[in-house]
Amino acid sequence: MKQSILPGAVIAGRVASVREFGAFIDLGGGVQGLLHISEMGWSRVADPSQILKPGEEITVKVLQVDDKKEKISLGLKQLSEDPWSRVESTYAVGQVVSGRISRVTEFGAFVELEPGIEALAHVSTFAPTGRSQGWKALVAPGTTAAFEILTIDLDKKRIGVALVPEGSSRERAATPAANQIVPGARLSGKVERHEKFGIFVFLAPGRTGLIPMSETGLARDADVRKAFPAGSEIDVVVLETDEASRKIRLSVKAIQDAQEADEVREYSQREEDAAPERFGSLADKLKGALSQRKN
Repeated sequence: MKQSILPGAVIAGRVASVREFGAFIDLGGGVQGLLHISEMGWSRVADPSQILKPGEEITVKVLQVDDKKEKISLGLKQLSEDPWSRVESTYAVGQVVSGRISRVTEFGAFVELEPGIEALAHVSTFAPTGRSQGWKALVAPGTTAAFEILTIDLDKKRIGVALVPEGSSRERAATPAANQIVPGARLSGKVERHEKFGIFVFLAPGRTGLIPMSETGLARDADVRKAFPAGSEIDVVVLETDEASRKIRLSVKAIQDAQEADEVREYSQREEDAAPERFGSLADKLKGALSQRKN
């Protein structure tokens, strides 16, 4: 095993194979390390093949080296900021936020407030429905809703939340008017994940939009993952919103088209402004030429 591969080192490698539990990374010289699924991103990764492809070159961090077992543990998420480092300044007890239901268990519902930040709405926080497990109908996985933050434990990285009744004034407070996501709005978001049909972009806690491939502004054969890396900031325009399904359709191409239109207008204006000067200059030259002929 190479002595240069030490815990804490950041090294380049190539994806050798992708499995359900993670990916094996070729570090060179016949040495391979394991990038476990839990170390791929701060957000929960369901399918490693959606993150990495065999043959792809990536940069990873060495987490652990076991010389006896000849095993190397690698990390990818460690190369980006831990979302929990911002929790203390972003969230507070009593705050009402919008979140997406990521999964439902027997003891409650897990709520994604933003990529890498999950909260738990414990079963005890739901109002009685008169039916066994009736509370589960209120938190179907994939849907978004308003939640009040009840507790924050930074040391254990835990946030407790409670569902806010739909239609209440407190629910509306989860999305301030200044941050409303409406068609035509130009927003800044963070690339959350890639799919064959497009790119999911985190816009605000609980609000994720989709950029269809046709709206990326890239050529068909372009490398979308390289152009828009996971975790990178991106400017988008909201094309459509569906409040019923909470779906948001975004576009990067619309921004590019607008920039091109602005450049054309600026160029046209410069040409118009310069036209009298050019015309005057040409007239002077003609006048001078005629004068020389007369002489």
